[in-house]
This record gives sequence, C-alpha cells and structure tokens, in this order.
Amino acid sequence: MRARDRLSRHATGRTRTAKHTSELTRPGPTTAIAQPKRNPPSAPRGQPRAFAAAVAGAYARYLANQLSAGQLPGLTPQAMMMVRQSGRPPARLHVTEVRLTSLTGGGDSWTSHVAIVDAHGRQATTAQIVLTAASSRWMVLELVPPDPDRLIAPTPPALRPTGPPPARRAALEFTQSYLDYTYGHAIARQLRDLTPTLRAAIASNPPQVPAAIRALHPRIASLTLIPQHGAWLANANVTDGQDTYQVISLLHRLDGDWLAFALRSAG
Repeated sequence: MRARDRLSRHATGRTRTAKHTSELTRPGPTTAIAQPKRNPPSAPRGQPRAFAAAVAGAYARYLANQLSAGQLPGLTPQAMMMVRQSGRPPARLHVTEVRLTSLTGGGDSWTSHVAIVDAHGRQATTAQIVLTAASSRWMVLELVPPDPDRLIAPTPPALRPTGPPPARRAALEFTQSYLDYTYGHAIARQLRDLTPTLRAAIASNPPQVPAAIRALHPRIASLTLIPQHGAWLANANVTDGQDTYQVISLLHRLDGDWLAFALRSAG
C-alpha cells in the first residue's frame, strides 16, 4: 500500500508539474500596438505640363525684358539664384516665345525642355526647367538657362563666307542626309553627296538610336562655309527641338562634283 501510495503521489506530482509547465509556456493574448495614422500626401494642384507651360510663358516675357525674375511663378531660392546669375540673352535675339518641347519624369519630379524662339520663328537655343512637388503645389526646383556658347546666331551677311553655290548645296544635302541617318530615319546607302570612302566609314559604325531620339526631327538652322586648303569646311548649326549642336564636314571637288570626304569634331 505504501509503495502504491508513493507511486500515486509521484504520478500526481508529475502531472501537476507538467500542468504547471504548460501554463508557463502557453502564449498569452497578443496586445496590438496602435500605429499612428499617416495622412497620404496631398497631390499638387494641377498637372505638371500645365504648370511647365505657364512657367515657359512667363520665362519668355522675362527674356524679353517684360517681367522681372521675382515675377516668375513658383521659383525656389535655388532656381531664383540660377535665373539671376545667368541674366538675359543678347537683345539681338529678340526672343518672342519659349515653347515647351518635352516633359519627362513621374510622381513629384518632372523635367521639361523648352525651345527659345526668336522674332523670325527660329529656335535660337534651349533651356531646361525642373519641377518638384512641394506643399501641395508645383515649384521650379531648377531653371537651367540657355548656354550662351551654343546660341545659334547667324554671322552678318557681309562677313559670312558663302562659297561656291554647288559646294553649299552639296554641304546641305550631305548634312541633312547624315542627320536622317544618325536619328534612325535613313540607312547608309541613302546618304547623299559624299565620297565612297566616307560612306563606308560611316556605315561601318551604325548608330544605336533609342526611340526617344528617333522621334525627333533635326534640321539645319544655319550653315557657314569656310575655305580650307583648296577645300571647304561646312559648319552646320543643327537643332532637334531639344538640343543644338554642330555638324562639321569637309568638301572637295571630285570629277566636277562637290562631295563631303571627311567629318570633323566640333570640339
């Protein structure tokens, strides 16, 4: 009996111990910590394109000396400093319009490119406006002004070397066909007024043209011919609506025809 009592008490103690352990290890109720509610950021009023167009219009009046820098809409201190440091372009350009040509980005950050147009309707140069969302409205974070070194300013007629008319025509034909090729609008065999050697050199390194570049339409804004050791150097100012740059070629007369035989770097 005593042995049985000891076994019974031992079993009972073991059960109680097991029960006590299970109570200690059983997870208690989870207490959820309330997170503070965050209000979603309010979207800026209006679309970025409309604001960029408004800034472009005001910037045109600033460049034409009809507005002060302080009257430009939505400038951050950084953008105001950029405008004041750059000043206005030469009065001879007679800026009449700043035209929005592209807008890229997303969310609260957008970049617009603008064309600065003179009184003759020609694009003289370009600028860039960076938009940002702040305090439920759009602001101009940066206004990158025109680069004065890249203004398309024609040389006065009395000082402009004209060159032989056939050489000028050949330079225009070659340059435009070369632009069509580099923007993905033509293939190498469609290049015009150039030597077979130059055609082969150009065709050996075909350009990889992104869709965004292919969508642009470059044109020759001005072309100057400069005599050089029996040949003519053709310096073409080119604009594609987003950028301006130079295409420089050398032409000589071969079997009675003027042909481009080399390309030169603008640098």
